[in-house]
Amino acid sequence: MNCIATWIYLDSPEESSEYPQVGQQSHLEKFQLTYWKCVAVFYALSTRLNPGCKHVLFSNKRLDEFPEIQGFDLKKQLYDARVEVVTLPLTWQTPPGYFGKWRNQFYIFDVLKFFEIHYHNDTDAFVVLDSDCIVNRPLDGLFSALQENPLMALTMPYDLSHNINGVTRKDMRSIFADLDKGVDPGHDPVYYGGEIFAATLPIVRRINKMVPAVWENMQSRFRQNLPKLNEEAHFLSYCYYKIGKLGALEPFIKRIWTAPHHNNVEQADILLPIWHLPSEKTGGLSLLFESLRKNPKVLNVPNEYLPDALGKFVGVPVRTKWLNLKHFLKYTPLYRWLKKR
Repeated sequence: MNCIATWIYLDSPEESSEYPQVGQQSHLEKFQLTYWKCVAVFYALSTRLNPGCKHVLFSNKRLDEFPEIQGFDLKKQLYDARVEVVTLPLTWQTPPGYFGKWRNQFYIFDVLKFFEIHYHNDTDAFVVLDSDCIVNRPLDGLFSALQENPLMALTMPYDLSHNINGVTRKDMRSIFADLDKGVDPGHDPVYYGGEIFAATLPIVRRINKMVPAVWENMQSRFRQNLPKLNEEAHFLSYCYYKIGKLGALEPFIKRIWTAPHHNNVEQADILLPIWHLPSEKTGGLSLLFESLRKNPKVLNVPNEYLPDALGKFVGVPVRTKWLNLKHFLKYTPLYRWLKKR
């Protein structure tokens, strides 16, 4: 079984933390609406392009608690597309003050535990993506690669001194050595992006076995005010280092920044089957959702032309001038002021 999944965890005020790309506290309704839109777009595309894969949505809310999204019936969309909705609590909740951002990101380990409990075939393969990813092509090639390389990861080429959410790769080396009872890794560890998890079931079991000890060690380091692994990608980077023999995800996905002040878009990105678009959550992805809500046939084009159609919304490789203007107007303070009048 090949499984494609994403998740949405709705924080309470007590659980709230900062998510810089959205610019709001995570318990606010407006913040959560941004992610609901991403979820709707994610499944509209992935289920269309990967009809032979099982699709799962994980959330701490029940399906009957899901909202209508500005008149869009998400529950009907998920039902019609045969998306399994799994309700899971967050059992990996960091204590207050642990790290100011992304407190619910350790939810991925609840998802992985679910996979271990409910799947039993060693050839079962899982691709878990952040909801601000666009699947624009079938993922047959990725799942075939997973049968050859049962763990695949996306390398983030950061310098040794670059602050990666509170630690550098040099810090990671020291922390990894501490986790391994003083045994130095022999090199500065690689940091792998957390926007995608891609592995087969045996790898899922190995990671689930490792994570509790890492978690306890990090809680101890937090209490002692020592440098620690602050987010789920730090944890996964350690697990990947311990497992080794990773396949490369670069042919399948890229973290694409499309903002004018931070832009790494290349012409070849149009060929990637997955685009991770952190700066488009409130931009192109929101506009794409609005277009789908108003006219579900807006992307009623043959699959081979779909990436070009999607790219015009999110700036891969370029956004159309009209959508650029629409995006600019929609998210300026003047527009928000006029809308309130």
